[in-house]
Formats: sequence, C-alpha cells, structure tokens
Amino acid sequence: MKYLKLLVLILVILILLVFVIQNVGQKITLKFFTDSYSFSTEMIIVLLISIVIGFLIGYLLAGVQILEQKNKLRVLNSEYKKLKKEVDLLRNKEIEDVEENE
Repeated sequence: MKYLKLLVLILVILILLVFVIQNVGQKITLKFFTDSYSFSTEMIIVLLISIVIGFLIGYLLAGVQILEQKNKLRVLNSEYKKLKKEVDLLRNKEIEDVEENE
C-alpha cells in the first residue's frame, strides 16, 4: 500500500509538472472583486501557488480526521478497560454471590 501511495504521488507530481511546463511564459491578469484589485503575473506562479495551497488543505483535512480517529480510539480503549475490569471482577465471584447482589 505504501508503494501504491508513492506511485500515485509521483504520477500526480509528474502530471502537474508537465502542465506547468506547458504553460510557462503565459501572462494572466487576476482580478479580485473589481478592476482596481487586479494584477498581472505569469501563469506558472499562480499554478504553483494553487498546487501548494491544495496540498496544504489536503494535509490539514487529513490531520483533522486523524486526530478525530485517535480521540475515538482513546475513548473506546478506556471503555474496553473498564468493561474488562468488570468482567474480571465477575469471574472471581461465585455464581451465588452474583445472584444475591442482583
């Protein structure tokens, strides 16, 4: 699985690299809301910034999911230990003692 992830990552990077190389030297104008907030730059800069921001957002979302899963695992482990302790206590009692307490 690790090699598959690495292969997919290399493929994505190669595709992005080909796309960026094909668009080198093209000028674009970016506008924010109106023409007064516009500027001109090369497309390669915009593409690279977009790629970096996309990867960062992906890693942040994955990080949040990992933290949620670790929290769930911690809660389940705590519950498991509590239930295991209860089962161990019940194993050590005789059947008559358990029926009398109920």
